[in-house]
Amino acid sequence: MDPRGLIEDLVQKIAPNTTVVGIAENAEGFRVTVAGTSGVLADCELPRETLEAASHRSTARARVAATLKRCADDVDARIPDGRG
Repeated sequence: MDPRGLIEDLVQKIAPNTTVVGIAENAEGFRVTVAGTSGVLADCELPRETLEAASHRSTARARVAATLKRCADDVDARIPDGRG
C-alpha cells in the first residue's frame, strides 16, 4: 500500500471522527495534518523509513497508528453523553 493510502486507512480505523486534510511529503518523511470535531487542525511527523516498514511489519504499523492516534486525540472533542 502506498504511504498516503496507509495513512488515510489507519486514521479512519483508529479515529473515525478525524479526517486527513493534508499530507506533505519531504525527504525525511511525511507531515500529516488532521481535523476533527473540535474545529482544530493538528500536524504530526512520520519518518519515511517507519512508514515504509509499516506496510510490511506489524510493529512498525503499530508505531505509526500510535502517532496518528495521538495527533487525532488533539482534534477530537469529547462530547459528554450525560451518563455520569
